[in-house]
Amino acid sequence: MSDAPPTGKGRPAGRVAADKATDSDLDPTASASADMITFFFDPGCPWTWITSRWFVDAVSRSGHDVRWRAFSRTLINAGNDIPDEHRASMRSGHRALRVIESLTAEGRHGDAGAFYTEYGTRSFVEGEGPGDELLVAAGEAAGVPDAWERANDDINEALIQAAFDEIRPHVGDDVGSPSIRLESTGNAIFGPIVDPAPLGDVADAMLKATVALLEVPEFFELKRSRTAAPDFS
Repeated sequence: MSDAPPTGKGRPAGRVAADKATDSDLDPTASASADMITFFFDPGCPWTWITSRWFVDAVSRSGHDVRWRAFSRTLINAGNDIPDEHRASMRSGHRALRVIESLTAEGRHGDAGAFYTEYGTRSFVEGEGPGDELLVAAGEAAGVPDAWERANDDINEALIQAAFDEIRPHVGDDVGSPSIRLESTGNAIFGPIVDPAPLGDVADAMLKATVALLEVPEFFELKRSRTAAPDFS
């Protein structure tokens, strides 16, 4: 791997990044509030991207705080044979999670969400391939110009593992990304999976229904099989 970051491509940079916290300050759980929803995810998953667009739209009006945490497909699938066509996106997504976890640990939840939006837009909407150029371009546009350095900082690997260990007992071993947790109750579920992403009033109604289910500790599962390919429109 090169010691220098690749040159990012795409839209110009957005917000200026805040100063990086020291290692002793890193605590992704420190700023959780009662009205917060934590979104555990892998940024390389196309179904997760669609769900996240519903989620971002709905929480922009709901008043919930949002925290972004890792649920790495690399860790979920540890020990499994990974098809060749998925390996690059999984590796790139895992490196992006190093960036996201480091931002979350610094309390920069908005920047973590902005980085994911830029990463997912380039990957799923614009069709840019996985890799460090995608990561750098997303960082520059989201106001995280040190994204490549964060992706190469091994301390952030421990944060990804900690997030995995945190959510897995709440949702089980047979599910993955995305999973969401309502901090006021501590309850978490896998999903919801949507295709395409509902927006506006429908998105609001769906979030209210999801939160209502997360307020019931006895609730476990609603599911039907997917019948279509991911719709990124």
